[in-house]
Amino acid sequence: DSKLPSAVRNTLLELFGQIEREFENLYIENLELRREIETLNERLAGEGQTIDGAELSKGQLKTKASHSTSQLSQKLKTTYKASTSKV
Repeated sequence: DSKLPSAVRNTLLELFGQIEREFENLYIENLELRREIETLNERLAGEGQTIDGAELSKGQLKTKASHSTSQLSQKLKTTYKASTSKV
């Protein structure tokens, strides 16, 4: 039993759906990148090379994730401002 007008409620539900889809996409991308790093590390270990870059790769992933998160945050702010101005 929401006190919000149905148009506002529907807009919010749509926006939350977009947020959820974006997080799902980021989650899937993260899993794929982790698998790729693991495969590359295994290949390096199999060739007898050291894996000094493993920590660097994790740092680069965090930087990329942080950048993606800030882009998502900005996109959400812009979408929110646009949707509230319509209401």
